[in-house]
Amino acid sequence: MADTSVPDRNEHAERMWKRNTVRRDVYQPVREALEEMAPGIDCCMYCGNHMADTVDHFVPKSRCGLRTFYWPNLLLACSTCNTRFKGNKHRSDGLVGSLLIDPTREDPFDHLDLGLASGVYRPVEGSAKGEWTIEVCGLNEGKRPRVRAEGWLNLADDLQGWEQARAAGDVRNMRRKIYRMRTQPFADVCYAALHKAVSEEAPLVFVDDDPAVLDLLRDDELRAALQV
Repeated sequence: MADTSVPDRNEHAERMWKRNTVRRDVYQPVREALEEMAPGIDCCMYCGNHMADTVDHFVPKSRCGLRTFYWPNLLLACSTCNTRFKGNKHRSDGLVGSLLIDPTREDPFDHLDLGLASGVYRPVEGSAKGEWTIEVCGLNEGKRPRVRAEGWLNLADDLQGWEQARAAGDVRNMRRKIYRMRTQPFADVCYAALHKAVSEEAPLVFVDDDPAVLDLLRDDELRAALQV
């Protein structure tokens, strides 16, 4: 006899999630909590853009109704990722997890490499998760690479502005620069740069940039201020 309990359970979870009382008493508090935890300003956990405005289920409700109200399965996401790109797409990694990078459990940069000058993501060699995440989340679609590339230029300027403020003993301006770096759109640019700065390939990655930029990205005071 066919087991119809799972489809019924998933459909029930879908209906529950859409109830007005759930949207008021559960959805809104969850979204506000995720916004407080997010880097940048309401950073989308998939594409890195700011002003994310929805709560997404990492494992879709249609795949596992039991995770509908499971806290680790709820992520802050922008509407574009939640509906246009990721939606209900889901693949198993063949073990016990997802083929999509889970930002609550994994370091995305173990699977993804961001070209700072180009703003284009590429998978780390051999990473099926990197490939699938780029495809599912549309990381290189539309204007996203261009905005990331512009974000890198802005970040480099703010790094130098921070150093000038430090040299002048201008603590207020130092804090302003840190705030700008932490809250700029596509916060992943800042964290990718910080990650690359301490890698063995750093001298090659930053070869076309002002040498001071790499030194600043490695500066302990700056990294502490950015909560690295």
